[in-house]
Formats: sequence, C-alpha cells, structure tokens
Amino acid sequence: MTVDGPAPAPPLTLPSTVTASRTDSGLDVLSVTNAHGSAEVYLQGAHVTGWTPTGEDPVLWLSSASSFAPGVPIRGGIPLCFPWFGPRAGDPEAPSHGYARLVPWTLTAASDDDEGTVLTFRLSVPADHAVADFEGLQADYEVRVGRSLTVVLTVTCTGETPVTFEEAQHTYLQLRDVESTTVSGLEDAGYHDKAAASPADARRPAAGVPLVPSGQVDRVYLGTTTPVSVDDGERTLVVTKTGSASTVVWSPGAEVAGRVADIAAGEWRQMVCVETCNVGDAALTLAPGESHSLWSTYTVSRDA
Repeated sequence: MTVDGPAPAPPLTLPSTVTASRTDSGLDVLSVTNAHGSAEVYLQGAHVTGWTPTGEDPVLWLSSASSFAPGVPIRGGIPLCFPWFGPRAGDPEAPSHGYARLVPWTLTAASDDDEGTVLTFRLSVPADHAVADFEGLQADYEVRVGRSLTVVLTVTCTGETPVTFEEAQHTYLQLRDVESTTVSGLEDAGYHDKAAASPADARRPAAGVPLVPSGQVDRVYLGTTTPVSVDDGERTLVVTKTGSASTVVWSPGAEVAGRVADIAAGEWRQMVCVETCNVGDAALTLAPGESHSLWSTYTVSRDA
C-alpha cells in the first residue's frame, strides 16, 4: 500500500527502525525495517498488512482491491477478529468478526532488541462501537518483527463480572497457487465444515491426510494445538501457536471470491487463511482479573 501525506504525530519516541505515515484516506501506518526483515502495521485494527524476512518474498497476502478506508476492514494481512467471530449471534446489525479491526488502536510502546522490533498496541473502543457484554475486556497486542513474526493478543477482564468472548488472528498467507498447496498438521483433528450443504452434515471426523484446498474451504478444526505447515511447492510457511484450541482454514474458491468486492479477479488463488483462534465451542470466559494470551509465530523454510 502506497503511503502519502504527512506523518502523524507519534504518541511516543519511535526507534530508527520505525517510520510513521498517514495515507491520503487518513489511516495511520507504521513501517518497520530492520536487519531481519520488514513489516507494515496500520493503527486501525493494529492490523499487520505485510511482513517480509530479509532475502525472502512477502509472507502475507494483501488484496489489491482493499479500500484502506476508515472504519472499513482491510482485506489481507492479519486482521484481528474480536470479541466475536463471524456474525454476532442475535445481533444481525453487528459488524462481522467484531469491532477490533474497525477502530484505531493506540501505540503504547516501540523498541528494538537483538531479534528485531517490538510494537505494542492497546484497544480503546469508542462509544459508538461499545457493546455492553464486552465492556469489561481490555485488549493489548504485541507485534514482534524479525526473522520470524510473532503476534500476541492479550485479553484481560477488568470488570467485576466474568466475560465470554471469541478471538482469531485471521492470517492470509501468500502462495504460488492455493490449489497446488498442501496444508499439514491438522490431519488428526475433527472439524466443523462451514461450507457443508446442510448443518446436519457439518461435523466431520479427522481426515487423516493433509489438506490440498480445492474450491471453497471453510473449516474450523477442533482441539488443535500443533503447528500448521503450508507448502506451496516453493517454500513452506509454518504457523506455530500457543493459547489456542481451534484453527480455521479458509480459501474462498472462485465462486465465493467472485462475490467479494475487495478480492480482485483471480487473486484468491494466491492465498489461504490459517487462523489461530478460540471460536465456537472454544470461546473463552475470563473471571475478573484474569488474562489470556493468544500467540502466533510465523516462519519460512525452503528445501535445500
């Protein structure tokens, strides 16, 4: 995404590896470049839209048709879905995947260490997005940019009553061709098939073999803790996670992608989503004073 216009006034001193800018549409963005790699993070949604290890190709897919407009979700990178996933039950007017990706987060810290650059954000929800059921939740997000990329969403119950929520790091991975890609690490997990023709047919047993996406794939894998490897024949992208009991794999296929305004023609073939999450039956409940952290680490390997 080309960034123009004056840089916003940063709320704190930034290290030399981090540059603050503002797009013509008014979105604030932080660009990170260090010896280990580069990344781009928008304050709206604390949204990581790009990460490239030094000497590698980009790891995160970003739609060329995304609007990059205030209050509109960015298509690609790592959207944060919080405090619910998908449509909110009983509230058809609520934004899909929650409000966290629609509002600016506050940058609370920025520093360098031997492994790269660390940015930390906090979510302060404006009144027009506040939802009474979630008023007791505080969200902090850490982005560690280096030879690997690590993102950590920490949710704390600051209220006086327990709060239940869902969360997902909805990661879009850049591929050569999704239909020639193998997704490994979920073979032993049963899953909920959201693309099934009927709800009665949605719960599926473990497949026992790696997934090669073809057409629409929309699966919530249950009880998953192991790393997921995505091999597109040129390189393997590995997603390692902690604090997550479910994994979503999503590929829209041609038919669904054709109905999505912010996916350009044919671009669906160059991505697959592998999402570290706690959704559905794996939703979390925090008692007052409790915290929970959701970690994802992304690494790249190539065959010798």
